[in-house]
Amino acid sequence: MSREYCKIFAAEARAAPGFGEVPEIIPLYLIYRPANNIPYATLEEDLGKPLESYCSREWGCAEAPTASGSSEAMQKCQTFQHWLYQWTNGSFLVTDLAGVDWKMTDVQIATKLRGYQGVKESCFPALLDRFASSHQCNAYCELLGLTPLKGPEAAHPQAKAKGSKSPSAGRKGSQLSPQPQKKGLPSPQGTRKSAPSSKATPQASEPVTTQLLGQPPTQEEGSKAQGMR
Repeated sequence: MSREYCKIFAAEARAAPGFGEVPEIIPLYLIYRPANNIPYATLEEDLGKPLESYCSREWGCAEAPTASGSSEAMQKCQTFQHWLYQWTNGSFLVTDLAGVDWKMTDVQIATKLRGYQGVKESCFPALLDRFASSHQCNAYCELLGLTPLKGPEAAHPQAKAKGSKSPSAGRKGSQLSPQPQKKGLPSPQGTRKSAPSSKATPQASEPVTTQLLGQPPTQEEGSKAQGMR
């Protein structure tokens, strides 16, 4: 889920002029080893160097690096956090981003409510509140037009400039998932034309049959009856 969110963020960031490189959360593969005592294991790319921490839930407000003193990769990881927090209306956050260059791995997630998007664990509402109060917007947050999470602009989000590339712009508030909503298919019964009932046919033919039986026999039928006597 974190990787898919990061891919959507990368698509919006590349559309912003001058944004540059975008962080990537590398895929994690699940493998099956039937001959092993532990048959299931995860496998990922070896980045070849010690991991550098870009965002950590252990930093807190006082220990978090300032925007001016952090690297470009660290600032963009924090912008990704800001974008994701705003995309999910403060319900989901990716933290503990660490990696080499632009490739991130071993990320952790925090959710506002237990069971959000099917995630039963990682419910840390205090972590999301702490991020909202401690995050400092940088130049990349401004490039994407993200709304500040604190200060007068956060208290009055309607004052945000038009034309923003915020992920929440033009998106319904109930749509928290990046996947497009499926339209309901029309019922096959709605398009089916009403066919005449087959049970009505015998009822309609009964008067005709009675009328035919009530008619006097024709000359051919009378001659056949006399021949049989």
